[in-house]
Amino acid sequence: MLVGICKLCEEEKKLIKTSHIISDFLHANLYDEKHKLRAFDSKDLKSDNPQISKPSSGSYEGGILCNKCDNEIIGVYETYISRVLKNNLKEKINCENNTNDEGLNFINVSNLDYKKTKLFLLSLLFRSHISSRVEYKEVNLGPYADKIRKQILENNPSKENDIEIVIFKFGDKTGFSNFIGQPRKHKIGHTTAYSIVINGHLILFHLKENSMSKKTMNQRLSEKGTISLIEIPEKNVVRFIMNYTGALN
Repeated sequence: MLVGICKLCEEEKKLIKTSHIISDFLHANLYDEKHKLRAFDSKDLKSDNPQISKPSSGSYEGGILCNKCDNEIIGVYETYISRVLKNNLKEKINCENNTNDEGLNFINVSNLDYKKTKLFLLSLLFRSHISSRVEYKEVNLGPYADKIRKQILENNPSKENDIEIVIFKFGDKTGFSNFIGQPRKHKIGHTTAYSIVINGHLILFHLKENSMSKKTMNQRLSEKGTISLIEIPEKNVVRFIMNYTGALN
């Protein structure tokens, strides 16, 4: 093992060789029958015959985290979300469909563990920030990096109106339920936001309140353990994904 400074606890320790940037369990549905990932350049979405590579696992990097921070601290948050997705918890996670007056559909999720849910999501953003891999180059959290680092390390997430998290959902029939995109940086007025597409969902992180976050105030992840997933109409998903990945640029 390499000895160095862990980017989470900031202590000199032995650093592990394999730290997944996007948690490995999120790649489960992306593997083929030979346990190879289907990967391609987003620009190839326009092509009839995209060039597809087949790496053995999701993106990872060595020499950035110690074993305790990766497996014991972040690992606790990963285990919880993995069980939420598998419906393998003693406490039931409630999901209810709802449609507003404008015809927009929502999935209202309740009874989540706010701490573990938020810290898991923040860990995805933080790991993207500390990675040197080219696919995470847009994520540069500046002064927010240390703020998020301390929250993850101390198991103490910010209040809901600090770093706001909203999740959009794509329809299951759109073909993007098995897709992980590279994180993107967005400028909204004078504020910065980041987003990651993971398995049919767009996770949006607002570092500061802005015009967009105000519109989704009631849908954000809340300290009550609730979040409303905003469904993007199926007819709009393909163009949205192509814009997001840069395939239309």
